[in-house]
Amino acid sequence: MSLESTNISDIMNKDVKVEEQNQTIFAISRIMSDNNIGSVVIVDNHKNKNPVGIVTERDIIRIIGSLQPMNFQLHLKDHMSGPVITISSNASISDAMKIMYDRKIRRVIIIEEDNLVGVVTEHDIFKLLMNNKDLLSNVIEDSVPIP
Repeated sequence: MSLESTNISDIMNKDVKVEEQNQTIFAISRIMSDNNIGSVVIVDNHKNKNPVGIVTERDIIRIIGSLQPMNFQLHLKDHMSGPVITISSNASISDAMKIMYDRKIRRVIIIEEDNLVGVVTEHDIFKLLMNNKDLLSNVIEDSVPIP
């Protein structure tokens, strides 16, 4: 088992919370709070689930920090991070780690034919490494960047 031979779809979270761009920041904050998650993927519509952006905890904090309560009623389109960084479900964990490291992001969206199928976070990769000490040893020996 190696990072190059392990498929990203083996560790991705398939229960991704999505919402359309016309939702408010308050509504997204509620979804994140109710589901104890750190991000919501923004899609063009619920049918196709084509990811067009992402709202993260960091985005919410930035909005709250502006001290403009009216921002909670603004649509996501004005506040989401984008373009969303995606990777194919056939990619390796190593590929995902490199993208996360190079782009300085904490999560990558997994797609098949432009449709959302999952998400992998740095926490998912960390759990994999901690549960597989041989894999962790290989990462350390190979000097693979860990986001």
